[in-house]
Amino acid sequence: MREFEATAEATRPPTWAHKQRALFDLTADAVDRFVDDYTGPDGEPFWPPDDHVGVDGFDDVVEGFYNWPLVYAMGGDERLLDHARRVYESALERGAATETPFGHPMVVDEFEQCRDWFHLGEGNLYTYNMGLAAPDDDAVVDRATKFADLYTADSETGNYDAENRVVRGPMNGSMGPEFCDFSAYEHHPYGADYRWARHGLPWRDLEFDEAADLLDPANEERLFEVLNERCAKGDIPLNLNITSLMTNAYLHTGDDDYREWVTDYLDAWRERTAENGGIIPDNVGRSGEIGEYTDGSWYGGYYGWSWGGWHYIGIGPTVAAENAVLLEGDREYLDFPRSQLDVLIENGIEVAEDDVHSTLHIPHKYGGEGDYHYDASGVLTEDDGEVLWRDGWYEFQPPTDDPYAVHLWYMSMRDEDRSRVRRLRDWGEQDWRRVDPRAKTKHDDGHEYAWLAYLDGEFSDYPDRILEATREHVDERLRLFDAEGNEPTTVDEDYLRDRNPAFHKALLQLTMGAPQPVYYGGLVMAQVRHFDARRERPGLPTGVAALVESVTKQGIELTLVNTGARQEEVVVQAGAYGEHRFTTVETDGAERGEEDSDSASDGDEGTGALRVRLPAGSRMSIRAGLDRFADDPSYEHPWSETAS
Repeated sequence: MREFEATAEATRPPTWAHKQRALFDLTADAVDRFVDDYTGPDGEPFWPPDDHVGVDGFDDVVEGFYNWPLVYAMGGDERLLDHARRVYESALERGAATETPFGHPMVVDEFEQCRDWFHLGEGNLYTYNMGLAAPDDDAVVDRATKFADLYTADSETGNYDAENRVVRGPMNGSMGPEFCDFSAYEHHPYGADYRWARHGLPWRDLEFDEAADLLDPANEERLFEVLNERCAKGDIPLNLNITSLMTNAYLHTGDDDYREWVTDYLDAWRERTAENGGIIPDNVGRSGEIGEYTDGSWYGGYYGWSWGGWHYIGIGPTVAAENAVLLEGDREYLDFPRSQLDVLIENGIEVAEDDVHSTLHIPHKYGGEGDYHYDASGVLTEDDGEVLWRDGWYEFQPPTDDPYAVHLWYMSMRDEDRSRVRRLRDWGEQDWRRVDPRAKTKHDDGHEYAWLAYLDGEFSDYPDRILEATREHVDERLRLFDAEGNEPTTVDEDYLRDRNPAFHKALLQLTMGAPQPVYYGGLVMAQVRHFDARRERPGLPTGVAALVESVTKQGIELTLVNTGARQEEVVVQAGAYGEHRFTTVETDGAERGEEDSDSASDGDEGTGALRVRLPAGSRMSIRAGLDRFADDPSYEHPWSETAS
């Protein structure tokens, strides 16, 4: 490990450094208050109530604190980790005491009994963040392997058929895939008031003549019958999120069985996509046959092309390809999500915004011919208001908040993938040099493009602006706490999630050079990660701020600033899991133990981490080449290398 010492003074630290450290401090204080006001004496959530029966909502409870370990792992106070552990344990107990319509609890053996991987993906973000925060915690490791083992071929759950390489149900979990009944009590908010008219599931080829028929309560029972017939069994692309569960177990253990599960299952979906002419099918039967329960149709599955479209379809290929690249180092896996984006681009429609710019409206859904009159704001329509349908594709609109193209470029660092991001720019609505002071959604999306503009040198004050906006998000939650008078005015499955005062996106982008993970089940993918060498814990030391100023295919530029009153030492690791290696390293500091060797490389092999000494009131800039995905990834902290 190469060691450096900062020599540049920072008697007037940059404003972003003060704002970043203030955000860490404010977040910890806000979480203290959140726990006091919105959980019981032992951190117990107030939902579900004692008499609740259902299967929905456990993920929403976990979303109320899922990112506290992540903020801790970036440099937040240890209170964040302590609170997260306590609330999670209490949430598990409450879930295990909540009944479902199926004769067993909502949470069985610490895992949800039978849910889809849109919701399981959200709830398990906590599991993955704990790997970054506390990989030496036996409970964290035990859960990582226990959860992954629910999906191995020999699991008693029956979730996975290794011979056919299929997950045997769109809903699965600790009780297996057989407890899927869409008409069960409070299983889903489907019913006469649901948005059936906007979804092509499950009606266009059946006895219903028009979309309005789906809003008639008299047809509700039949709709559930068809949904159960078509969508209660077999595999769907969203199940590719399970690769994160397997990758998480590998990062803890290094067991190649988990690695092979990821690549085998991903390969199965790539083969199905090739069989289907290059478009990923949204439903596969338990035999491995495409369209086994949909009369041979490759579309019409649960969370599929007609139901939610690209927003949901894009999750699995993106997440699984990222995981495979992390584990294998082979970026060829990215051809899978890339090919799906290209299908949409090839079928897109250009719409002129002005004399210079036009926006590509890509289709988000696919379905058969029929009546497409429904509320469809933001998509292209015919003159009579019917949603434009062309060769099966419909709901043509700009890809506003889906991060899949950004993640593709981030993993590949290919110029053509960066060009694809620009090709998909919405010139009519989305200003790339704008920061919204309010979170747009529960996962605070919408700032990926502003961050890319900063990395391109087009938005120099982005660090200050995004930190100010994040501070405002926290302050907004604190004002809500004040207004409610230390207790929630409403208690439902969303009450914790909607009040969580921790926001991590700005810290990921600025300190680790990382986009937010795909929210519905992705792992953190990063250029660098920081550790406090003196305290031997993850994250930036107290008073130290970091800013990744450039991310290119050659490497990164990073500035470290010590705003505190004492000397600190930072270990800068290449990659979130040590998967990258630094090659050439140039600094404006001094290399300890060497003379005039600031730009020398550590041999041909490079180094996995740098150790930086930062006296009080100092700063150091680093320009480093990166050999990406060169090393085996692991949650292991770099103390052994540090000690040597």
